[in-house]
Amino acid sequence: MKTKNLFNLVKVTTLSLGLFITSCTNESFEESPENLETPQLVEKYFKGTLIEVEELENGMFKWGDVEFNPEQLQDEKTIYDSNQTPGEIDAKLGLASGVRKWRDNTIVYVLDRSLTSNQRDVTFKAMEEWTSKTNIKFKERTNERSYVTILNNGDQCNCASASLGDNGSRGRINMGVRTGVGVMTHEIGHTLGYLHEQNRSDRDQFVDIFPENIQNGAISQFRVDNNSVNPGPFDVRSIMIYSSFTFSKNRQPVMLEKNGDRIPFRSVLSAGDIAGTNKLYPAGDGGGGDTDTCEGIDEWVSGRQYQVGDRVTYRGKLYERDFSSWNLIKECDTTNPPADICDGVAEYNRFTRYNPGDKVTYRGFLYELQSNRRWSNQGRCGN
Repeated sequence: MKTKNLFNLVKVTTLSLGLFITSCTNESFEESPENLETPQLVEKYFKGTLIEVEELENGMFKWGDVEFNPEQLQDEKTIYDSNQTPGEIDAKLGLASGVRKWRDNTIVYVLDRSLTSNQRDVTFKAMEEWTSKTNIKFKERTNERSYVTILNNGDQCNCASASLGDNGSRGRINMGVRTGVGVMTHEIGHTLGYLHEQNRSDRDQFVDIFPENIQNGAISQFRVDNNSVNPGPFDVRSIMIYSSFTFSKNRQPVMLEKNGDRIPFRSVLSAGDIAGTNKLYPAGDGGGGDTDTCEGIDEWVSGRQYQVGDRVTYRGKLYERDFSSWNLIKECDTTNPPADICDGVAEYNRFTRYNPGDKVTYRGFLYELQSNRRWSNQGRCGN
């Protein structure tokens, strides 16, 4: 039986990647160690859609293998404007923070001391899968403000979780002791900003979902998300799709292709993953210098649908579309902007009361609070 909007049916009581998955590589997602207590779940909104997440000790929230920072979620339903005007967001930065691309196509990382030699080897092989086939690059952190910390979660499983997109200094990937290259490649996809392929709004045209076979509490992993921004058309071969047996409770398939074919565990990037990533993270996207020109860039048009990576001019400024908002690149008449406009400016704190004229840094950008209680994006911070 096919189902839609599954996230309203039951609560998530198992926050792990499912078991009973087979592939020609003998690698599979596994559930977390047994005898774990059922996590306490809370309801939050992600870009206007209600989801149930586990609150972690570090203040992050976990949904399946995806981790959200508090500013990516809201307690109340808000109208998510996918075609917002460049330059302004609501007074609470988190309401529009959503998901951000990595600057310069580069994921900056820190390898935690907890990692084993095998986990390091797996990490580098997964990185190579992305760098050898797409425009994505990796750089070990020196003094960058935005980076992802790769940690050993201590679980004896081929499992992992990752924060969604660029999360400033709070990004992380948590690896199980036996995490394989395929799983790690999948988690890097989340770090790039991608959700699961089976959550896409058009998925029912390509696959059938069988909720009667899904583990109790895991059905929200197969919900339809109208805000999914995975690149390109639906791709049943994507590294970001679950297999036919992920979260199966009875060794029966939870998802099949329309023709009845099983979906195996994917361990390498598909042609769609490669093409889509190179579209969202195009070659030569340096995020500064001579590539940031207003010449030949059309003015923003209200009502027009824009894609991630699109650039527009608006009121004399150049903007680039991110997953959830517009990022200011530069003033159109400014050839050499300051090296770092964020020097001496404190990071945004959601518990601080700000006044008009106050400036904060937030996930690699400088914001100024306007008299109408809306934050104005003042541009990227320098490294």
